[in-house]
Amino acid sequence: MMKFWFVVVLLLAGFSFAYVTPMPDFKDKRDGRVYKTVQIGDQRWFAENLRFNIKGSWCYDKKDYNCERYGRLYDWAMAMRMSDYYNSHSIKKFDFSKLKPGQYHDACPVGWHVPTNKDWYKLRYFVGKKGISDGVGISLKSSELWERELRIPAGSDEFGFNAIPAGVKQPYSGFMDLGRTTQFWSSTEIDDGGAFYWNLMYDSRTMEKVYTGKDDGVSVRCVEDKLYEVKEPPPPPRKVIPQVVKVQNKELRTVHIGDQIWMVDNLNVNVPGSFCYEYKEENCEKFGRLYPWTVAMKLNEKFSRTVARDSVMKRKPRGICPNGWHVPTVFDFQNLIAYLKDIDDAVGAGTNLRAREGWQESDDVLLGEDGFGFTGLAAGFRDSAGVFAGRELFAGFWSGTEGDSLQALAWTLPYDNDDFVMDSASKDKAYSVRCLMDPPDEDELYDSTSLTDSRDGNRYRTVAVGEDVWMSENLRFAALGSYCYEDKDNRCRNYGRLYPWHVAMRLPEDFIENSLDSTSFDAVALEHQGVCPDGWHIPRREEWLRLGEYAVSLRKGLGAALKSRDGWAQGGEPVNNASGFNAIPAGSRYIDGEYAELGSSAYFWAAEGGAGMGAVYWNLINSKDDFTTAEDFEHSAFSLRCVKNKTVKTN
Repeated sequence: MMKFWFVVVLLLAGFSFAYVTPMPDFKDKRDGRVYKTVQIGDQRWFAENLRFNIKGSWCYDKKDYNCERYGRLYDWAMAMRMSDYYNSHSIKKFDFSKLKPGQYHDACPVGWHVPTNKDWYKLRYFVGKKGISDGVGISLKSSELWERELRIPAGSDEFGFNAIPAGVKQPYSGFMDLGRTTQFWSSTEIDDGGAFYWNLMYDSRTMEKVYTGKDDGVSVRCVEDKLYEVKEPPPPPRKVIPQVVKVQNKELRTVHIGDQIWMVDNLNVNVPGSFCYEYKEENCEKFGRLYPWTVAMKLNEKFSRTVARDSVMKRKPRGICPNGWHVPTVFDFQNLIAYLKDIDDAVGAGTNLRAREGWQESDDVLLGEDGFGFTGLAAGFRDSAGVFAGRELFAGFWSGTEGDSLQALAWTLPYDNDDFVMDSASKDKAYSVRCLMDPPDEDELYDSTSLTDSRDGNRYRTVAVGEDVWMSENLRFAALGSYCYEDKDNRCRNYGRLYPWHVAMRLPEDFIENSLDSTSFDAVALEHQGVCPDGWHIPRREEWLRLGEYAVSLRKGLGAALKSRDGWAQGGEPVNNASGFNAIPAGSRYIDGEYAELGSSAYFWAAEGGAGMGAVYWNLINSKDDFTTAEDFEHSAFSLRCVKNKTVKTN
């Protein structure tokens, strides 16, 4: 009966579609062309590229039929209906006050406009939260005309946006990438010669903002000036409830983000040399105090003009943080950002960290999402001359990492940037301090049931599931031929290594293709150790089934009971880790070296393969409450869990 239940899950998984609101076609009175339109969130978009003929604009390869199919290509000045002069000069210098009402309009029809960065962010946010495809780019791309990359799913166009691969015209290279890429102008410029466009590529799942020269020729999509009621809104913003802990007889609010524990509030410890914004005590109560770097690090003031020696600086610099906490290093901030990007690519790290209130609104980015409870406040700063600035516009957080004799590294949240930005700042500037809890000692993480791998000293937590004892962490043993996600060591520490099946099994690389007789099964032992530690083996089908049956018996959802509480992208199915298996979404590596699905999928090898059968794996997906099995013939690299042997082997 249980085996049939797994099959039913597989059959039902595909019957889900994003909600698309039909909208009437729009007729451009300037040339009589008619465009399909679609409502996505509270915005109404053209579902076709603009074809309005502005002098100097291009059809791909100078062929009119390409304009009819793909729309026209415009440089930025054309898209903004400005003279070529503004491809090399900022539009901010243009005095719009001298124009009569209605005298100026960009390339879109009246009532519509070339999207700002904020318009694009809103689109990406809604699609990222509501879409069922594996990536915003997949959700927006048309199902036709795109060149296929086998490792990337075809476009689903689930929102009716119909992004087609119109290519680009570059000043020196000419026309290129038809069928492989499309770019859409933003009306947001960055400087005299550059502006932003938003990019979709045939071999990517994402939609990214790109800075480029204004003289590139790319597509234009128009968005209506008015907003509409959202018929089916995305899930409400994630609410994170801080945990209150007592530190040195003082209650502090904390929040767990990935494997880090941060203070929710900026530090407000009154030490000599620190400041309240504009010297007002109420600002300290609300925003915390502002500290020069040497004060934050509890160093002699002389180190604001000279390099702090290694004996002064520490791997976990405590500074003015309480016992058990430290001023975050650059690596701590980088791990925070990596985690945010792993599990929520719908908005940037800066948007996820900014508080939802207290920030000035920008035309370039969304308002703060505070998706993980960090609650970054626009506390401002005090500059080297003693001037306070940046309230409602800026937050800066010192790191414990020095730049040089005069500067240290800080991480900043500007009101008009979607990112969390590393910057060098003069040590005598006064920024905020957020304290990070020291990571636990090994004895706190691992108890008497843990496993220590004698080969490399790695320790693993374990969990008993019925008659089986499983590792509840992914294997990190550095077997030859295994990988860290994106070739970054910290990914191996957090997610375990990724192994091709033959590496995991310690079998020949061509075992799947060339072991076609039944005797090949003899190479796969009953308790096949592979690269597992001594006394442990790679799980077989019956052990995976027992794990799934146990998860079902908990009545808290099959996938939910197996998935870890942290690490899965927002907007997916609920997770609870009721089984203790702690499946973390470590993604995969394809045979061509492409990494994918970190934060959205977990794949685990089984000790089955050969004799005409592909390598068997089990997987969990963010958007489904399933636990399914399939075969792989292409030498992908997946995660590995080991099970404790039941039989005692003797020499």
